Amino acid sequence: MRGNQDTEAHVLEIVRAAEGEASRRDADVLASWRRCMNEHQLDPSRRLSPRLVTEGELRQHRQESEDLLGMARHGMEDLYRRVNAMGYVLLLSNARGVTVDAIGDAQLDRELRHAGLISGSDWDERHVGTNGVGACLATGQAITVHRSDHFDLALTPLSCTAVPLHDTQGALMGVLDLSHLQAPADKISQALTLEVMKSCARRIEMANLGRSHRGDWILRLNHSPEFLDVDPMAAVAIDAGGRISGMTHNARKILGVEPIGRRFEDVFACEVEKLPEFSRALAPVDGLLETQRGGIIFARAVPPAARPRPTVENRPPAPLGAVHGGDPAMERLAVRAAKGVDRQISVILRGETGTGKEFIARAMHRSSRRRGPFVAINCAALPETLIESELFGHAPNAFTGAHARGKKGLIREAHGGTLFLDEIGDMPLGLQARLLRVLSEREVLPVGASRAEPVDIRVISASHRDLAGLVAHGRFRQDLYYRLNGLVLDVPPVRERADLEWLIGRIAGRVEGRVDFSQAAMRLLLAHDWPGNVREIINVCELCAALCDGGPVEPDDLPREIASPAPRTDRAGERALVQLLRQCEGNVSAAARMAGIDRSTFYRRLHRAGIDGRLSDPGAR
Repeated sequence: MRGNQDTEAHVLEIVRAAEGEASRRDADVLASWRRCMNEHQLDPSRRLSPRLVTEGELRQHRQESEDLLGMARHGMEDLYRRVNAMGYVLLLSNARGVTVDAIGDAQLDRELRHAGLISGSDWDERHVGTNGVGACLATGQAITVHRSDHFDLALTPLSCTAVPLHDTQGALMGVLDLSHLQAPADKISQALTLEVMKSCARRIEMANLGRSHRGDWILRLNHSPEFLDVDPMAAVAIDAGGRISGMTHNARKILGVEPIGRRFEDVFACEVEKLPEFSRALAPVDGLLETQRGGIIFARAVPPAARPRPTVENRPPAPLGAVHGGDPAMERLAVRAAKGVDRQISVILRGETGTGKEFIARAMHRSSRRRGPFVAINCAALPETLIESELFGHAPNAFTGAHARGKKGLIREAHGGTLFLDEIGDMPLGLQARLLRVLSEREVLPVGASRAEPVDIRVISASHRDLAGLVAHGRFRQDLYYRLNGLVLDVPPVRERADLEWLIGRIAGRVEGRVDFSQAAMRLLLAHDWPGNVREIINVCELCAALCDGGPVEPDDLPREIASPAPRTDRAGERALVQLLRQCEGNVSAAARMAGIDRSTFYRRLHRAGIDGRLSDPGAR
């Protein structure tokens, strides 16, 4: 009975507030209620909670939010380390209200999922009513939506404090939200939380400004000098032309004008040439700077970092540029991978077994600024009885057979570098929970130890299995999947690569002994399906090196399944191939161009159809 009375009172209060009656609620909450009733036409008596987007939709949202994820991740982890013992959940939502990252206690997985406090939840105010993320997006202002402030009855146990995150041009990128499943009844209990969140957002935007404008002067601003170097209220970037090129969001409030694009002298009563006088190197004390509007502000100038040498647009670093020989799909993969090598974004490499996922992961590691080791772990190869101590290490004499001096563990071995988790889909469920805690809290608790050890790692995982499908069947933790599922790179199988001849030649040049394929043998290699991918190419090259002892490899030297495969003739396809070849006078390259496929694929279809290899590309003879 009491529950029904509370529900009726909650609905009646919202309806009356929407009609304009006075209320003790905060003004921003009342404004949101009115939007929900009058603009969004929502029903306050419903119990729906936020909807979850599909796996494909979430993947698209995360890919579109790469800049936001890279901008916020370090700040999120730093904040969560300070509040993780207090029952909070940290959400990062994009400008459309979809949660693209979440950090919470893995032991509360069921409760968090029930409340929608997980990646993939849609908090748009138009769908779920008044809530922290939705109201923050609607107004661009920080807000605490506490318990019965929520519009949706299902959300009234929650307390949500949300702050906006802006890019360096002032555009709203997303929202950082700190939620509590069972907060105290009094809203004043969340006042400190709101200030902590505002400070966290300032630091995130400050770090993003410095990273995005490394070649510009950064002018930190504060109303007092004490916090200029540790937590300034705002900052602006000044480019080489003397114009303000970027800012943190608070700069507009402090300066009272829109600074982007303005000349420095139009905003401050000072010449831009005097900026060095406000740097720590030249100013013994923090300088006072007058604005053109007559205000006084304390300022600290940070000189630009050394300008990097200009590079060709979209050209990845050399290690990543070396993973392909012109294949368009691999070229796109290398460019996308290069954009994420120094971001705090987890990476998943998807592709068939043997496509070279570890080779790509190593190239990403070598292309990054991380100077620690590259540690590869095959989750499918380690026995389940050993994988825990191998990954996390163990204390001295932690169990029967344990080393007397303990063991560091592979995760701590990767400190400062990259941890490559191959075949992550085969990791036992129990260890997935421990790995999630490592990734969330950036610390490792060795087996049998009482004290966790901090760890700084970049995680790249790989799998030939459908991880989303494993999640759907309960064989892979959804929260771990969301944590790992940042930048997704699909590695094409060898049979689809247009640079197959380059790939074979490169592998042939690296095996022990000389491998030199004749043109006839190469045509057979290009026509083969390569179900074993790169690993199969390596095996064939090693076999040919041993059999031919440095001499040219002829068709008879190749394995039988490559030299004499059983033809699989498609009559219609065969006629089309023959017609194209005759039209091009036997020129395979020209026929392939007309068919809209690469030459190796055309060779493969010729071979499958059993068409005589003498109708070959003259340029390849």
